[in-house]
Order: sequence, then structure tokens, then C-alpha cells
Amino acid sequence: MRIAVNALPLMQDTPADTGNVPTEMLVRIARLHPDVEFVLIAAGPWLPAEPLPLNVQVAVCKPLFKGKAGQFIWRRYQWPKMVKKVQADRVLYFNDVLPIPFDVDAFLVMTRTGILPFGATTDENIRRFKAVGVFSEFTKEQLTNRFPRVSDRIRMLTPGVSEVFVALNWEEREEVKREYADGMEYYLAVGSIDPSNNIIPLLKAFSMLKKRLRSSIKLILAGQATAEGEDIVQALQTYKFRQDVIWIKDADAETLARLMGGAYAIVHTAGADGLAVPILAGQKCKVPAVALYAGASPEAGQDAALNSVPDDVTDLSEKMSALYKDEMLRSRLLNHIGHVPSWDDAAETLGQIVTA
Repeated sequence: MRIAVNALPLMQDTPADTGNVPTEMLVRIARLHPDVEFVLIAAGPWLPAEPLPLNVQVAVCKPLFKGKAGQFIWRRYQWPKMVKKVQADRVLYFNDVLPIPFDVDAFLVMTRTGILPFGATTDENIRRFKAVGVFSEFTKEQLTNRFPRVSDRIRMLTPGVSEVFVALNWEEREEVKREYADGMEYYLAVGSIDPSNNIIPLLKAFSMLKKRLRSSIKLILAGQATAEGEDIVQALQTYKFRQDVIWIKDADAETLARLMGGAYAIVHTAGADGLAVPILAGQKCKVPAVALYAGASPEAGQDAALNSVPDDVTDLSEKMSALYKDEMLRSRLLNHIGHVPSWDDAAETLGQIVTA
């Protein structure tokens, strides 16, 4: 069996910005099914950060033209032609819908993106998927409301976390704090510097916390800036408490795991996250969270997180302040952290679906 995969989501994967979910899933499925060939179709040269399993290969299909016209032609015509060229029996998509050849079974997986792109291609092809894998009830609801006909094909996958995330002991936490936060406690926000992650409201809430508590606590932002987030980057330069905000742009998995383990708490302000990986990673590291009551965050945090009202900066700041002031509250949240599985469970389920 040969399965074609759109490589773009894997090419864009980073530990902080996407949680590396497409890569984690693809690599683990390939290892679980060594008899299946996976062909990653890329729109340009690509060298993966980590070696791929031997049964995974990359096929390059360059757009005929540059710009939007080139992208349209690639998606509409070159992609399905390439699927036929590599003689794929099935296609696997992450977070996107491309034209599907009529004699090929197709499968879709929605990771941290809770919403599919709007457009004719999505509307035309969504009904042709044999199964759609999701990691949260939030994403399931989004898909069902928009595409009622796919509701009977939605399959729930178990959210997971990479094995690199582990709890740190006291000495290790102190070392991380010295290295990244001048020895001070810190909140950690993981995700792209982008308006959708509510970074400006987070900075406003942090300002209110600093003024209220007159504390030395810091805020670490881990994630790359998107084009839409450039205004936020500019605002950081004149932010009153900029000396207490540390921006780590390119944290690899090991660095991010250490930052997680050393944090006082995670603060997760993504508004429509379909899979709240930072909250789960924090739980794996025995770190509680303050999170917006939005997207998949309530499902991930459950009783191990303080929920903040969306679009209410004051409430977010009060929740952050309450957690910082009250060690007993933090301990109670930690006591509610349950077992957080690795990605193996989801990969096994997805592998069974796409290879059956």
C-alpha cells in the first residue's frame, strides 16, 4: 500500500507553534506500519529536521508559476496529477483539503487548527473523505456545524504529548529559571506571536498583574512571529514591562520541554485551538495552567487549569495573580493532573483507520 501525504503541514511544523503534531503522527504511523509506503508530496526542496523512517520518502512537485496563480494551479491540478504519478492507493491530509482523485480513498486529520480553509475546493471534496480524525469535541463540533454530512465519519483521536516532556526536580527548575528568567518564577506562553493567540490581551493582563502585585515574576513567550503578528513584535519594543518579557523564537523540543518543566504555570490564550498541546505538555511536566475558556482548552485543562473568561483582560489577570499568590491553589490544580499519554495511542488508532 502507498499513501500520499501533503507535506506542507510537516514542513511548517515547529515544537512551539504547531506542537509538531502532524510530524509526530506521520512518523509514528510509519513506524507502526513498516509494510506501508508513505510519499510526502512537497512543493519545493525540503530537508526534514529529523531523519524520517525508511518507508517514508519525499517527492517534490514544484509549482509551475509563482504567486497566488501558481498556488491555485498547484492545488487544483498539479497535486492530483502527482498523486496519480506516485501511484498512491490513499491520501492523508493534515488540516487542509486538496482535490481527491476519484479512485483514491482519502482521510483527513485536524490537529491544532480547528477550522478548515474556506473555499470551493474544501466544499467540493470534504464529502469524499472516508474518515476525519479530530482530537477534541470542539473541533468535532466545528466540523459538524459546517459540514453536517461528515458527522458520521468523524473519529476521535486521543491527544498526546511527546516523551521529551518530563517533570523537573527542584534543582533542575532552579537551573532553568537562572538560565532563562534571571532566577525568577515565570509564566510560559507557547504559540505563535499572532493575533489569534491573543498575545496583546495577554500582555495587558501581565501588566495589570505586575502593577497589582509588584512582583518579580516574568513572562516567557515561546513561538515564532507570523506576518500578522509583526505589529505585536513592534508593540513589545515599547511595552512598559518589556524587561520582564522574554521572547524565545526558535525553541527546539528539548529547550521547550525544559521551559515547560521550569515554569510556575502555563498561560494559554489561544481563542480557537483545536488541540491545546501546551496545556497537555504542561501537565506532563507537572505544571498547571491558566487558560481561556475557549476552543479545546477546557477539555485539555479540565480541573488542572484555571479558566479565564474570553475577551476579559481583567479576569485573565486576576486568574494569573490568584495562582501566583496562592501556593495551595497551585497544589490543588497539580493534584488534578491525570495521566497524559504519548502520541502512540492516537497514531495506533489513526494507523488502523487509514490502512484498514
